[in-house]
Amino acid sequence: MRQTTRNFNCYLGSMAITFFGFYGFMYLVSVQLIEATGSPNLLGHVLALTMAPALVLNLVAGILIERTNPKIVMLVTDLLTGLLFVGAAVMMANPTWQVMVLATVSVVNKVIGVFYKLGNKTIVPQLFPPTQIMKVNGVQTQVRQVAIISASMIIAGLLLVISARCLILVMGLAFLGSAWLDHQFQLRPQAVSETVVRPKLAPAWRLFWHRPDLAKLTSLAIIGCLADAIVAVFVPWLVITTWQSKLALSGYLGCEAAGIIMAPLIKRWGPTLAMTKISYGLPLSLGLLVPSPPLLAIGMGMLGCLRGLFNLKFYTTLQTGVPVAFVSRLLALTLVFTDGTTALGAYLAPQLVKWTGSWALVVLGSGLLLATGLIQLVFRNQPVDQAVQEPD
Repeated sequence: MRQTTRNFNCYLGSMAITFFGFYGFMYLVSVQLIEATGSPNLLGHVLALTMAPALVLNLVAGILIERTNPKIVMLVTDLLTGLLFVGAAVMMANPTWQVMVLATVSVVNKVIGVFYKLGNKTIVPQLFPPTQIMKVNGVQTQVRQVAIISASMIIAGLLLVISARCLILVMGLAFLGSAWLDHQFQLRPQAVSETVVRPKLAPAWRLFWHRPDLAKLTSLAIIGCLADAIVAVFVPWLVITTWQSKLALSGYLGCEAAGIIMAPLIKRWGPTLAMTKISYGLPLSLGLLVPSPPLLAIGMGMLGCLRGLFNLKFYTTLQTGVPVAFVSRLLALTLVFTDGTTALGAYLAPQLVKWTGSWALVVLGSGLLLATGLIQLVFRNQPVDQAVQEPD
């Protein structure tokens, strides 16, 4: 019990620092690039480039974690991120380099983040017993969104009085502190023995062949990632170009984050929502993301809640539905699909904005509604709600 409590406290602190640093930096980059160009094109291309390395590196990260352990991977990636941000702050002393440095650091940061994300998801079964994994994932979801809310609002306010360079320097120092917390993790002996003595495992893609429920869940996750990527480009462009307010953007992002924070509470205390309803709700929520302040706020809140509910069940399924030794391999292959879709969405978002303007997400929602219906039809005999044995 004492070891579990210590792991939880260190994991909570490391998550808070990492999420605040990552999302605070991405918010800063979004604002700086849109203000510098007045167009979503550069932001969309930068986000696409940041996701592209994940197509290959997720598989590399999976192999690396299997041959070392996720604790080492998390510690090293936090150290590298801290040094990267400190170096970026030094280089931004020349104002003419700021846009180039921000774009470059975004790409490198995502490359490092590929290893961190997979390590973070893989280490959960090795730190906590299976009966606590759903709870840990719920807390992680809430911490992530609190970090997003506080990061966007605090960064928006601090940018009025402090330079972006100083903020990045502070973030870099915080990541070095997160690495120290990673060092405090104590892996469960049972989980370590399961990963050291490995059975002969088939390639990860065969698991999808024998487990159509996982294939269905991953297909729905791909749709969600496509929506997330386009929203990440569209909403900052819409708010900043329509209302010229960074604080308004923070508010709308806060609505989305508030929805995600509520997801674990709805999952625990509210009526159980079937994955089918959650999947159909996503494209419907996109239809509310139009240039109307009340509708945009409601749509962002709905989007956040639905995405939070889906991701909570999605990652818990992958962490508990297969042997511990196989988790990193399965997660690596799954993230190849989802990160690849995110890169494609970020690249296509400016084109969608160009073709349809402020109503881009209404058009996207219609298409995703049809795609969701097709997936439900193909996998109609494969319910995903029973895929996870959830603790009481």
